[in-house]
Amino acid sequence: MGSSKVSRSLVQELLSRVDIVDIISHYLTLKQSGRNFVALCPFHPEKTPSFVVSPEKQIFKCFGCGVGGNAITFVQQYENLSFYEAVKRVAEIAGVELPKEALSEDDSSLEIEEAGLKAARYFHSHFERVESYLSERGIDRKTAEKFLLGYAPNGYLKELKLKEEVLVQLGLKSSKGREFFRERLMIPIFNHSGKVVAFAGRALKEGQEPKYINSPESVLFKKNSTLYGFYQSKEFILRERKAFIVEGYFDVISLYRLGIYGAVAPMGTSLTENHVRFLKRYTKSPVLVFDGDSAGQKATVRSAGILFKFGCEPLVVQLPDGEDPDSMAREKPDLLKELLSTPLTFIEWAVSTAKSLPISEQPEFLRQVALSLAYLKSVNPFLFREYLSRLSAEFGVDETWIKSQVPKLRFEKEKAEEEPIPVYEKVFLKALLEGFDVPVDISPNIFVSQKVSKLYAIITQTGERDPAVLQSLYPEVSPLISELLFMEVTQEEMRRYVCRVLTKELERRLKRVSDISEKVELKRLIFELKKGNLEIVEQLQTIN
Repeated sequence: MGSSKVSRSLVQELLSRVDIVDIISHYLTLKQSGRNFVALCPFHPEKTPSFVVSPEKQIFKCFGCGVGGNAITFVQQYENLSFYEAVKRVAEIAGVELPKEALSEDDSSLEIEEAGLKAARYFHSHFERVESYLSERGIDRKTAEKFLLGYAPNGYLKELKLKEEVLVQLGLKSSKGREFFRERLMIPIFNHSGKVVAFAGRALKEGQEPKYINSPESVLFKKNSTLYGFYQSKEFILRERKAFIVEGYFDVISLYRLGIYGAVAPMGTSLTENHVRFLKRYTKSPVLVFDGDSAGQKATVRSAGILFKFGCEPLVVQLPDGEDPDSMAREKPDLLKELLSTPLTFIEWAVSTAKSLPISEQPEFLRQVALSLAYLKSVNPFLFREYLSRLSAEFGVDETWIKSQVPKLRFEKEKAEEEPIPVYEKVFLKALLEGFDVPVDISPNIFVSQKVSKLYAIITQTGERDPAVLQSLYPEVSPLISELLFMEVTQEEMRRYVCRVLTKELERRLKRVSDISEKVELKRLIFELKKGNLEIVEQLQTIN
């Protein structure tokens, strides 16, 4: 996506012109609660809102999972964007025009992205070579233009005139220097923000194997994180909070041609945890629409298990045996639309599917279903018990047997155990952000919390104290800054805790000095600070 080179002044200017409530309302339903707004956190599963937005401070903070920041960092995390892209996205949502000279991207990444679009347009210019084939598959020219479908003729490397390293990054050139996609239907792969970062090529001739080939992974293209079709349906998914997970490129394209938006597909792999982490920000109930055969059933059960792990409750559409979304879009569009409009809950689908199987195959299928519910036991124990009861009632199976099929899993926590941060260290940092000038050089090592130590080091090394700028340029400390800004602290508390930190620094120095007069002076200053006497701040400057 390219590295960001966004000026401090631009960040300040943009954040001063946008309202964080308006920006976050573009993604979440906010409800006013006193001076703030609250919502269910999009970054972790919860039933009670712990996600708080402060219009007064222009920050957000989740008091459940700890995430926090400003309008830019929210969009960056929610849409999985680079900082550069998040700045542009916030400006776009707010209708703020940014000066072109204020933004620049890493030259090498930008060059690859521009080359990807150039190559996609070049292949699309040879559309007439695949127009007949696509027409047979029900794909019209308008849809083909939306996805920039095209054809790779002989000699495309020479005609593209791209640098060697760019061709390699995009996978257009094989390791042996050959045209990797020669004489294939070209399917450009857009990342989630709309940049062409790779290609897929489909065979068009007899004996052209394999049927599909993909660009290899690169800095910009990761198969286990990219969902094909997301970019084309992004606005629909954001607006409707709905997504259909399908298996292949043409499933996505054919559904789009039919006017069914929101279809996304893993990049030639099974659904991964990274896919789900990304998708759950947009919908908590994605619809699984896999092929109507035994392989599709297995994929449904496996994918449901991953979705349950991350707090999603998937819906399922069971297609007729032997059908897939692409074939039904062409041959049975009305039936497909009906099925997509009435998806089943996972447990309804599982019960129906199990009943359709021979009795001898039911126990193994139910065992796989039980395995898929394993994480649900921890994430949503009420739904877990409901699902077990349903399976037990439908098949006359003892719940004890079903439970025995669920492994005892050691759940990986989404974030490491939070280290406790002493209140006095938080208040000291809050004082710094509010303009307190530290009269002595403080060692970052005196702080108990590594997070506090890191933020203090950033402030002292950069001289930056604007919370909005710090959150934008140093996202790793953004949650802590939001927490500090939400704190209500009296002047007396601030005085007392600042004195405590200064005392720790002077006590550290006391252990290192040997001069008697210096020891005496340090002990005197320490004594005054312990009494909360901040009036001696000017005297502290003499001991640096």
